Amino acid sequence: MKKLGITTESAADLPEKIIEKYNIGIVSFKVDLEKVKDFPGNMFEKMRMAEKKKVDCIVKTSQPSIADYVKLFKEKLNDFEEIIHVSTSSKVSGAYNSAIQATKFLGAQASKVHILDSLKSSAAEGLLVIKAQEDIVRGLSLKEIIDNFNRRIKDTFIIFMYDKPIWVQAGGRFPKITQVVLQKMKDFNISIVMREKGGVLKPMTIRNNVKELAEPIFEEFKKFTEKTKRKISVVIVHADNEIEALKLKEKVETLKNVKVLYVKMLDVVLGAHAGPGSLLINFIYE
Repeated sequence: MKKLGITTESAADLPEKIIEKYNIGIVSFKVDLEKVKDFPGNMFEKMRMAEKKKVDCIVKTSQPSIADYVKLFKEKLNDFEEIIHVSTSSKVSGAYNSAIQATKFLGAQASKVHILDSLKSSAAEGLLVIKAQEDIVRGLSLKEIIDNFNRRIKDTFIIFMYDKPIWVQAGGRFPKITQVVLQKMKDFNISIVMREKGGVLKPMTIRNNVKELAEPIFEEFKKFTEKTKRKISVVIVHADNEIEALKLKEKVETLKNVKVLYVKMLDVVLGAHAGPGSLLINFIYE
């Protein structure tokens, strides 16, 4: 049995290769596709088809249950003496609280599970997982790993753009007036570049006449690279928009001290609220 392992949620957007390599435990968020569940394809393809057919598309997500976490923790405590669980931001999800509550059902093993709030989502959360796993491989103590994790949170970022504001309303977590305002902006060819700040996504800047999402995201990301000489690790995720994701990857790889770790399809959690075509760059300062 190994001394220390990591668990996290599907929202961390980790690739299967890394999950399998380090035996990372994953608990999945739940998604209810309602009227589009029988449409063919992945979630984003279903959402696009709903738009074409003019079918109301409300995609609902919910955090894993307490029972889901209990099951995960018990399984992984068969593989590891102790577990670090990295949770999706408590500012946007109840996942952190569910994980905390789950430890109360572990009896004497409760002290063996350490719940950390990433204050991130998507692959920004995943990058924190990867760095913590690297610390485990290096043989750092539990305290050192947790201290490093908390320090890295402020050095981890997300820059994000959605393709169509209609999906903000489809996600079901914003009032209709929000979607109306965003649609009006889109009608005037005004787009919003967003970033994670304080654990939630907030507007970063406004761009006019955006034709491709990769360009404005890259320009905003480049500003971060100009402020530091530190190395930066990057993960690009997309909502069934691989063409733009690869364009962004190509642009990012022209910069010094920047390494793209992988490109991946966005998980259903953020994807349900961002909608098809969305594009994110997640990065961490080394």
